[in-house]
Order: sequence, then structure tokens, then C-alpha cells
Amino acid sequence: RDPGRHFHPSHFRIQPVATMGGDDASGEARTIADFDVSPPPRYLSKEGGESEAARAAETSKSERDEAVAEALSTARDLFSSIAAAVSGEFRIPALEYKLLGKMNKVASEKYNHMADFTSGLAVFVESLREKEASLGPLASQIEGLEVQLDELEALVLQLDEYSKRLENRVKKYVFS
Repeated sequence: RDPGRHFHPSHFRIQPVATMGGDDASGEARTIADFDVSPPPRYLSKEGGESEAARAAETSKSERDEAVAEALSTARDLFSSIAAAVSGEFRIPALEYKLLGKMNKVASEKYNHMADFTSGLAVFVESLREKEASLGPLASQIEGLEVQLDELEALVLQLDEYSKRLENRVKKYVFS
């Protein structure tokens, strides 16, 4: 067990040394040298000197300094480890955002390509509509020709029937 561990700053009394030609109420600034820092009587030996525990506290001061230095070193290591861990934690989302940015760029290029393609299709559809409009009168002419052709077929059938009847009459008169 470390004997220095048992001493806490609250174990020591801090009392002002007799005022040096001034009054406490004078508002004079005091320095640390103006205070007497000594262990309370319970840490003093019967002879009025410091006890063995107080001497052990002084000798353990260097051990405490080493412990403080080691604690500071450990704290630095801890904070650098935490910094590395936090950096590692943020590296993955940063890479994900970078990848997302690249994906957005590729998607944007594809959308631009699709927009160009659809605008080309729109031009093509418009040209087809213009051609259809220009073929409209020809379609009506074709419909008119179909009607005339139907009439002509009907006339040809009538003519064929008439010619068959005429042939039968002629055969009757010629062969009779």
C-alpha cells in the first residue's frame, strides 16, 4: 500500500501567516508564500516534529510525480487511441459518402443520356406525325380508289352475267 495515498489535501490546514504590516481587510493581494501549509497536529509526533507518515508522504512525492507522469502518458495514449477509433468510425461513412457521390454522378450522366434519347424520340415522333399528316390526303384518295374499284368490280360482274346470257342466246340461235 502506498503511504502517500492516505494523505489528501484536505488533511492539511492552510492558515495565513501573521499579516505583514497590513490588515486582512486592507484588500492586499496575498501570495502562496503568505500561507503556512503544515499538517494538522494529529500528524505530528509527540516531540513536535513531523510524524513518520508525513516523512513517508514526502518521500512518496517523487513516486506520486512518477505516477502522475505515468497517468498523463496513459491519458495521452488513451486520447490518441480514442482519436484513432473516432477517425476509424468516421472513415467508413466518409467512404460511403464518396461512393454515393460517384453513384449520383453516374446516375446523373445516365439520366442526361436518357433525356437526350427521349428528346430524340420526341423529334422522331413529331416527324412521323408530319409524315402521317402529309399522307392523309393520299389515304383519302386511296379510299376513293377502293370505292371506285368496288363499283368497277360490281360492274364487271354485271357485264360478265350479261355476256353469259348473251352467249347463251347466241348459242340458241346459232345451234337451233
